[in-house]
Amino acid sequence: MASTRRIGIAGATGRLGSLALRLVRDAGDLEPVELDVREGLELDGIDVVFDATVLGASQQLVDAALDASVPVVVATSGWTEERIEALRARGAERIRIVPNFSLGSVLETHLATIAARHFTAVEVVEAHHDRKRDAPSGTATRTAEAIGAVRGFAPATPDEPSRGTVIAGVPVHALRLPGVVARQEVIFGGTGETLTIRHDTTSSDSYAAGILLALRAEAQPGVTVGIGDLLGLS
Repeated sequence: MASTRRIGIAGATGRLGSLALRLVRDAGDLEPVELDVREGLELDGIDVVFDATVLGASQQLVDAALDASVPVVVATSGWTEERIEALRARGAERIRIVPNFSLGSVLETHLATIAARHFTAVEVVEAHHDRKRDAPSGTATRTAEAIGAVRGFAPATPDEPSRGTVIAGVPVHALRLPGVVARQEVIFGGTGETLTIRHDTTSSDSYAAGILLALRAEAQPGVTVGIGDLLGLS
């Protein structure tokens, strides 16, 4: 009989952390252990850490997990490409940073990288609830970076303040509104046509499958971004 995997959950009172706590409690092969970064971190006996805190606490938690050689699934926003590269330069191991656990969102970004090969103009518009702290979202940032890695893009008027944040040559526009959970559109423009790839999140339950997938997966060497590999996406 397979042993139970002990999951240390940091940020268990937040939206995503409380969902992870419920999922782990209900799973027969997982056991939750609540972690409080403010009280010092004791990771003995923890098989995987799930981090759903804020960036400052997340960096502290990742450092502690690296020192203890415990794998981490990072769900905290704010891990930019520069911070990820700094982790890799340190030789960090078994860290998975996940901008979005929604399977539909992961597929949206993957489809956008396919479309990017065939269009010369693209913009990203994302909308979230008004309590979300960061803008643009980690998902939108990752989407723009993935698109920019396929080919070079340049916005038509990059210096205009209304163009949004330009990431990897892709303008990213962030909306924060009550009544919205999460929505992202990747809009490509070509001669005589546009292509819009859109994903809507209507409930935080959409993250459940991705969270469980990441927690049950074997930790990979180095720093992995996203869960695309777990879905068989290159």
